[in-house]
Amino acid sequence: MRSNFRDWLRNLLDDEGFKSNDSRDPGKRTVYGISEVYHPEMYKDGKEPTLEDLPEFYLREYWIPGGCDALPFPLDVNMADACVNPGIGAAKGFLRDSAEHSDPLWRTTEYVFLRQEYYLKKIREAPAKLVFLSGWISRSIRYWKNTVGTMTSLEGK
Repeated sequence: MRSNFRDWLRNLLDDEGFKSNDSRDPGKRTVYGISEVYHPEMYKDGKEPTLEDLPEFYLREYWIPGGCDALPFPLDVNMADACVNPGIGAAKGFLRDSAEHSDPLWRTTEYVFLRQEYYLKKIREAPAKLVFLSGWISRSIRYWKNTVGTMTSLEGK
């Protein structure tokens, strides 16, 4: 596991570091971004996920399946975040579709644009999701800005 995983996980809490139970969200109840709908195993016996659960969970469910260890910075952390939202399948599509760029900075920039286009397509398909668009776009822009835009690691952001 690379040190970027820990930095990314700390930053992930900016977007996922709270409890939510939005009836408009298909994930319904979430704690630290862990949805009870999609990860019922994390809610056994009525318990909610804890901060201590996060490293193992996010490494197992998103970082490793997304192949993030094999990617250069800043693509790795942008990929990891997209694995969480909008999901691993979409994130792998962005990775495939940005592969024409050998430079990690250009590729990450293309990756972020593809992610934003994906969100806009989702809104066209389901206008009721418009309520989430600002957060989705802001999140992807912030990751670009904090990595490619500043060319620093995520640590301390």
